[in-house]
Amino acid sequence: MGIFLKKLKSWDQYMHYCDDTDITEIGGRAREKLNYLGVDQETLQNVREAAAIIEPYKEKMVQLFYERLTSIEQFHQLIMRYSTLDRLYETLKIYVEQFFQAEVDQTYLLTRIKIGKVHSRINLTADNFIAAHHFLIQSMGSILMEHLHQTPDKMTRFVLAVQKLAAFDQQLIVEVYMEETFRTFLFGMSDMLNETTKINETKQLIESMNRQMEETDNVSAATEEMSASIQEVAQYATKVAEGTDQAVQSVFTSKKVVDHALGDIQMVGQVYENVFEKVELLDKEIHHTKDVINVIRGIADQINLLALNASIEAARAGENGLGFAVVASEIRELSEHTKVQISSITSNMEALQKVAHEVIQEIQQTGKIVKESVGHAELAGKEMMEIIEMMETINESITQIASMSEEQSATMNEIANLNSTIRNHSQQSQEIAQKTAKLVFDLSEKMDHFRKNFFTINIKFSSKDIVRITKTDHLLWKWKVYNMLLGLGNIDENELTSHETCRLGQWYYGNLPEGIRKIAAFKQLEKPHKEVHHSARQAVESFKRGEMKAGENALKQLEEASNQVLELLSNIESQLG
Repeated sequence: MGIFLKKLKSWDQYMHYCDDTDITEIGGRAREKLNYLGVDQETLQNVREAAAIIEPYKEKMVQLFYERLTSIEQFHQLIMRYSTLDRLYETLKIYVEQFFQAEVDQTYLLTRIKIGKVHSRINLTADNFIAAHHFLIQSMGSILMEHLHQTPDKMTRFVLAVQKLAAFDQQLIVEVYMEETFRTFLFGMSDMLNETTKINETKQLIESMNRQMEETDNVSAATEEMSASIQEVAQYATKVAEGTDQAVQSVFTSKKVVDHALGDIQMVGQVYENVFEKVELLDKEIHHTKDVINVIRGIADQINLLALNASIEAARAGENGLGFAVVASEIRELSEHTKVQISSITSNMEALQKVAHEVIQEIQQTGKIVKESVGHAELAGKEMMEIIEMMETINESITQIASMSEEQSATMNEIANLNSTIRNHSQQSQEIAQKTAKLVFDLSEKMDHFRKNFFTINIKFSSKDIVRITKTDHLLWKWKVYNMLLGLGNIDENELTSHETCRLGQWYYGNLPEGIRKIAAFKQLEKPHKEVHHSARQAVESFKRGEMKAGENALKQLEEASNQVLELLSNIESQLG
């Protein structure tokens, strides 16, 4: 009966793969995977035929997979956090149906890519996904082996076909998962670097600390000058206080002199009053004397008249009256002489009275002046007392000033000590700021090195990814130049690539879809991008020549151009979807 038995193929006969798959609906790396796994149209047809056998068990198979998945706590938590049990059940049914349809085209690829992105987003690791996916494929293989064990060739072809297509799915999903995960890490690192490059206050902080130390030095100098001035004020205040004491003593002495002079003036006033009274009495006596003289003058006139009458009578008597006539003549001469003397005395008395009147007027004026002098002397005494009180007050104030000056001097010394402490703290803060800036810069260098490692992995970046990556590249360029000017790092001239050979330039001048080239922001990007590289080179060359001012100016130009580039790149990124 052996002649009726078909000889079974050996296992290695099933391991021959075609070099180029006949599935033409997809290309690129996905097609390479199909070639490597040996998936062709025959494989897909075997999957479809196997689906007819598995179809009756699809519900139970999905149910078992569902129960198995939810029994694992980690999977259960992911499901509850990012989805629902019902949605998961429906998603599994759709995946199984699409798998059995075995239509490997762009739609098929996109669904697997979507699954990989979702797994990356919900942090479902590749090993967990592969374990779960293998459970599903094992279920399919078990069903096929149960029904096709009597036809080993068919069973082997169907099981291998399911495994090949499942392996293709796994590679697609895991690759997308890994790419998305790496991309997430890359962009997470880029975002951290972007935020790190915003720490651009170090230069301002160091400059501020330098200014603060300069100001503290100025304050110290001013404090020393002020302290010296205060000490001089204290010394002058002490001297002034001593001088004021002497002045007070001199004023006291002067007051005594004034008081003594006031007493003398008052005595003079009393003397003048006595003289005034004597002169007035003299004036009265003169009036009285004049009255007596007038009486004498009257008597003289009468005697003269009697002498005249006697002469007349003597003349009438003749010789008998000669002796009487002689006596009468003598009497008349004596009377005339008396009149003359009386006139002279009267003139003298009138002159004396005139002089007395003048003396009275002079005495009155002198008395008035003496009284005024007494008043002025009294006022001077009061003023001197006020001066003494004021000078004593001034002396007390000056003494307080001297005391306060000494306190101020002590305070200024304390301020000087505090200012010295502030300067030391400022210097320490500056050193800490420089060390911190150095640590941050070194950390950013390590982060960038770690970021660049992702570019060595076989990850396919979209135009949007490249735009996002180049934004970080430009921020890092500005950051490196900034730290170079701070003396925290150095830039090799070999790193100064042109605007055409850098990552953005290779993408910009590369083979891009026409839709990207038509974007207005894309057309505007070339000019500021050139300026970024030009300014970066100028900054580095100026730094190497020691021209820090020129380097800072180049950094400002670099920053302006870089901001334009970043703004345009963000515009392009938003339009790439």
